[in-house]
Amino acid sequence: MLALVYLVAATYLGDRICRRFYRFISIQQRIATSFLVGLLLSTWITYLATLAFKGFSHPLIAGNIVFLISLALVCYVLPRASLADAESERPRPPGSARWDWIFLGAFVLLASWLMFATLSFREGQFQISFKSWTDFGANVSLVQSFALGRNFPAQHPFFPGELIRYHFLFWFQAGNLEFLGLNPVWSINLLSILSLLALLILIATFAEVLFDSRVVGRIAASLFFFSSSLSYLPFLKSQPNWRGLIGSIAHAKEFLASGYPFRGETWGALSVNVFAFQRHLISGLGLLFVVLIFMFERYRGRTVQIENERAEKSLEAAPAATPDNEDAETQVRTSQASKVSQTDLAAFIFSGAIMGLLPYWNSPIFVSALAILGCAFVLFPLRLHTAGMIAAAIAFGLPQVLLLRSGAVASPSLLHWGYTLGDPSVWLVLKYLGWTFGVKWILIAIALAFLAGLQRRLFVAFTSLLVIVFLFQLSTDIFNNHKLLNVWAILANTYAAFALWRIGRKKIAGALVAIVLGGAMILGGVIDLFPLHNDPMLAVPYQNDRLSQWLLNNTQPSDVFLTHTLLTHPILFAGRKIFLGYTLFAWTAGYNVPAREEIYRRMFEERDPGALLRLLRDNKIAYVAIDDGVRHNETLYDLNEDVYEQNFERAFTDDTHVYDNLTMYRVPPQ
Repeated sequence: MLALVYLVAATYLGDRICRRFYRFISIQQRIATSFLVGLLLSTWITYLATLAFKGFSHPLIAGNIVFLISLALVCYVLPRASLADAESERPRPPGSARWDWIFLGAFVLLASWLMFATLSFREGQFQISFKSWTDFGANVSLVQSFALGRNFPAQHPFFPGELIRYHFLFWFQAGNLEFLGLNPVWSINLLSILSLLALLILIATFAEVLFDSRVVGRIAASLFFFSSSLSYLPFLKSQPNWRGLIGSIAHAKEFLASGYPFRGETWGALSVNVFAFQRHLISGLGLLFVVLIFMFERYRGRTVQIENERAEKSLEAAPAATPDNEDAETQVRTSQASKVSQTDLAAFIFSGAIMGLLPYWNSPIFVSALAILGCAFVLFPLRLHTAGMIAAAIAFGLPQVLLLRSGAVASPSLLHWGYTLGDPSVWLVLKYLGWTFGVKWILIAIALAFLAGLQRRLFVAFTSLLVIVFLFQLSTDIFNNHKLLNVWAILANTYAAFALWRIGRKKIAGALVAIVLGGAMILGGVIDLFPLHNDPMLAVPYQNDRLSQWLLNNTQPSDVFLTHTLLTHPILFAGRKIFLGYTLFAWTAGYNVPAREEIYRRMFEERDPGALLRLLRDNKIAYVAIDDGVRHNETLYDLNEDVYEQNFERAFTDDTHVYDNLTMYRVPPQ
């Protein structure tokens, strides 16, 4: 299948390029890095080429051909020799390769369950979990607009006519894979599963490199699936007995409430469901780990070099060599010979460019990367190299950020104290953080007590994300800051994993303490998995559906429909656009919703046929769809359905009463 060939080709592209800049400690890390970097680069190439050939009848064909030509050029220009071949790799800490593969197999099962539990395809219908309908209603529509519609340059199907103000490239690639032959849900889920596996491998690799332990890496990757809030305490207290507790957990349909009255505190915003609903966050975070692994290896190498240089100077200043001194000097030179060599500036710039390509993929990860890189410039050596990395990230990323924000309604103040907390104070913020991350704080404190300065400084860099969450507003909706909390939690898991490993090594008593602390940290996360499993599914018809087939056969991919403010509907899932979709999403994306709502009302209330036709044509409306949602819309005081009935051609009628008594009217072209 062409879609699978594309993914293999993208991974090969990533491998051919990444081996020029990165070392790998395992074949799993090499494949994960190559997949994510190749996915990002191939998506950019394909989208830009598709945009360049947007006038073609099938621009995606041209985009994919250009990608294959680009791959051939990269293979021709870049020889097979690599950094990994030229320099010795750092040996892995001792451990069983069998356990590495066992954990990877378990991650495959968990990743597959997570993706298909929230989005699936049965009997020709999209099956969307109830809690994820807002995310997938918007994003599946976006995917279909690329696969079946004409959406180049990208506009959001909910708000056509303006450049998109949403990170869309992951969903473009899902649409491209559907165009290349995959089922629409499989195109999203396969991309998501592979991205999640790559992320878990890189989390494990990062923790292994950071703490010199494979076990820590496996624990850190496993903690990804479990939030660490203490919200389970009032839940446990409310249960009458053990039997009631087990039944309540097994049949739970709602995420644990934090107990705070603030927005989003019952949505499981800091649990794994965020990654199940917002799939583009996964691969973006994986790319951040690619760069973090590279950075830490190079910073550690430079730190060792500095320490060796100091030791050598002290030897030179010491008395004449004695046998003991000769032994010490030999040890220093041996350490120098085995150190990790200083990186080339090009590798740092390449890493910065990878981060700079993220705003159209996932902008919160781009913000997270800039915050961490900025702290790294202050806290670590190789400042010239780090400055080059930051400059590359800004050079590639800033134009995307400006385009994402262009045309938005009045932007909120950048400074915003307190996140979503009402009447925030320093004490309230500290209590909120303590409750939200619970036992993880204890484990982090234990880890920092045992770690060297390099790992401590890295944690300080990570914690800059908490400062941003509570001091700044990064988008129209302040609640979106929670994504940086999700990123921080995943990074902090590596330190918690180290503490559990360190405690667990203290014989039987230590193992028991580690089990208790680990269980107390993840219990709420375990409970929050059950609402994902028990969540009912909403069905949206697609295959063998009368309306969907009519849309695909009788309307143009670029057509815009005037409808109810829909979120999920065959019109959207057939790749068509609607003049005004779900307004909450449009508002959070920064669109001028009130101005469009006014035009929307006029087109549904104007009673002069000539004025109505001019209004529809001015807004490029091809069809007007009136259903019971429109008829019962209380904001439309004088619905003009009779005007449409008397003056416009009926194009589709819901005679079987399946589509909310829908009637579709065709707008005569100019």
